[in-house]
Amino acid sequence: MGDSAAIEAPCPWHRDTLQQVLARRDAGRLPHALLFTGPAGIGKGRLAESLLQVLLCESPRGGLACGRCHGCHMSTAGTHPDLCRVMPAEPGKAIRIDQVRELMEFASRTPQYGGHRVALLMPAQAMNRNAQNALLKTLEEPGADTLLILVCDQLSALLPTVRSRCQQQTLPVPAASVAEPWVAGQLAVPERAAALLAAAGGAPLKAVALEQTDWFGERAALVQALARTGAGQASPVVIARQFAGYDTQALLEACYGWTRQALRLSQGATSVVDPELARAMPQLARLPATRLLDFAAAVSRARRLFLSGANPNRDLLLEQLLLILAGHVTAEHAAALEI
Repeated sequence: MGDSAAIEAPCPWHRDTLQQVLARRDAGRLPHALLFTGPAGIGKGRLAESLLQVLLCESPRGGLACGRCHGCHMSTAGTHPDLCRVMPAEPGKAIRIDQVRELMEFASRTPQYGGHRVALLMPAQAMNRNAQNALLKTLEEPGADTLLILVCDQLSALLPTVRSRCQQQTLPVPAASVAEPWVAGQLAVPERAAALLAAAGGAPLKAVALEQTDWFGERAALVQALARTGAGQASPVVIARQFAGYDTQALLEACYGWTRQALRLSQGATSVVDPELARAMPQLARLPATRLLDFAAAVSRARRLFLSGANPNRDLLLEQLLLILAGHVTAEHAAALEI
């Protein structure tokens, strides 16, 4: 072939995982269904793409696809007859049952190029119950040389019957010593890497994405607004209106990361990762730890709500979260509201 295809390399912290899966393939122990699960933003999708590309490559090199063969060009272009990608039509939407039925038909055929047939479902939690139930037959009786790769941020959203039919690979947040240099290399201002990682809860890809958000430059003021709300010095309703001007999902991720940092400070940590927050974060850490824990739990539930494809009332959700932080709404009441 001529030009090289755009090959997806796994993130540095997933290279060993990829090699372990390929070693199982070489030993004839590759399962028919792999489930990569773990927090969002740690690179599970990149790992899955790397795996499917090397499986469809005609001349793998060093555990990666070569990028030059006909198989690589077809897989990167999305035209390989032995590859099926199943994803929501739009971000945040569901994977429909008819998409799963197309996958079932794909899995029943024999490979056209004599190797593996590979199907990628991402994010797997986007399948509703009917779609998951429809997938069970293929998980139980896949076609010969067929591998299904499921990538999931929310393991609890998958039916136990789906999980039990996959070989699960749980991927943790990578160590900061590995993630921070990688994030720094992706940024226009490398010095922001530690701060972004802290706001992203340690998830490197999420940290890189946060640099583009409109609130990152105002993060000290936002953390101070949280602290003032919790201390009764600012109205939750007014601050909720302020927060509503930003991307809700990205801001929820940051609020969760900031609250975790505040809890660590309240438990004796002596330093703040982000120098910009050196004044604001101790103010947040002075709030009662039980209230910070309730707020973090509620923010986590709100994040899952968005990831599930639900479309909650953003203004009401933010207001309820800040009422929890201020101590005006109990955690039990918030749970009853599904926040």
